[in-house]
Amino acid sequence: MLNLRLLVLKLGEEDKRKHFWVCFFLQFLFLPGLSVGLSIILILLIGTLKECWDQRYGSGFCWYDMLANTLGMTVGLITFMALQTLWLTFSVGQSL
Repeated sequence: MLNLRLLVLKLGEEDKRKHFWVCFFLQFLFLPGLSVGLSIILILLIGTLKECWDQRYGSGFCWYDMLANTLGMTVGLITFMALQTLWLTFSVGQSL
């Protein structure tokens, strides 16, 4: 059974917050020039490669890091799309 308190504590760690924010901002870096699908694949690949590096040379592969990556990527995608929609709504409204 998933312990929600443990999950919240783990995701609150500084390292997990870094994973979240890096993936959040990678969406803003990739989405203007790449499709949504390619952006998601690229961010997941970067996160997985980083964890494989950690497995070999660092503290080990961490599924909580991967969860933080996925959450950051998802929130970044939603935020980017919401801001893009607002931008298009206001830019079209002002040109009329």
